[in-house]
Amino acid sequence: MEHPEPTVSVVVPTIPANDHDAVVDCLREQTAAAYEVLVVDDATLDICEARNTGILGARGDVVALTDDDCRPPRDWLAHVEAAFDRDPDLVCLEGAVHGGRTYDGERRYVGCNLAFDREAAIAVGGFRPAFAGWRDDTEFGWRMERDADGRCAYRDDVRMHHPEPPRATLDEALEARLRREYPDRYEAVLVPDTLRGRVNDWLWRKGVWNLVDRVRYDLPNAVGLDR
Repeated sequence: MEHPEPTVSVVVPTIPANDHDAVVDCLREQTAAAYEVLVVDDATLDICEARNTGILGARGDVVALTDDDCRPPRDWLAHVEAAFDRDPDLVCLEGAVHGGRTYDGERRYVGCNLAFDREAAIAVGGFRPAFAGWRDDTEFGWRMERDADGRCAYRDDVRMHHPEPPRATLDEALEARLRREYPDRYEAVLVPDTLRGRVNDWLWRKGVWNLVDRVRYDLPNAVGLDR
């Protein structure tokens, strides 16, 4: 989807095995006026390489990311544009996610609803393929916090619908690497500071919540109910 002078460039990484028609249909219905959409559809690229390819090809000053299994509300890009217009120091913006995944702004920088200044992202090195598939978006956000010349923020009105549970699963080696490389941020953001939080974190790491999600989302299909 092209525009002669896009304010925002949307990048959607995907592979030929995945269907991206639905997310593109949602992007066609955006209320924002000046935007373009780049779908990077290449099975030879990992998700970080695909995102970086889109960033380099983008012509907008702001790049907004989402995934092929997401459904952007019609006002998604309008809220992204408004956030950057209001705050000239903003370099990275994370938003809310609801549906099969829920997120409400905890400095984890979920890649299905993330927007940033294009030049700042290029200056910090883009997404690192070393983390592809696990915490690559979190690692990028923390690098933007640390290295970019500007401010990172969360806005609840920048919302994304993620119908299905996430496809990614815990990679213990990459989790350990993230902790080694960003010990302070890891402790502040990812290590729970309450008993309930620690229990939930332990259950997640043991795969219990993933099993609960599979039951939650597979059962309606099995009995023929809408989600």
